[in-house]
Amino acid sequence: MELFRDKLKHCRHIKGWTQEQLARNIGVSWNTVQRWESGKTSPSPLAMEKLQDLLKDVLEREQLKLL
Repeated sequence: MELFRDKLKHCRHIKGWTQEQLARNIGVSWNTVQRWESGKTSPSPLAMEKLQDLLKDVLEREQLKLL
């Protein structure tokens, strides 16, 4: 699991969240999360910071880094 999009999707699934739920938790649209997970775009530095904070427990448990 090397790609950001795969790690993001993996973390989201472990949390049991839909793309819409993740988007709401960090203040973006679900389309934005969909574009990240499809590899079409990357999160802004602010969005990445929010993702890291929101998914911290999963990232630590799975020994992953988003970037």
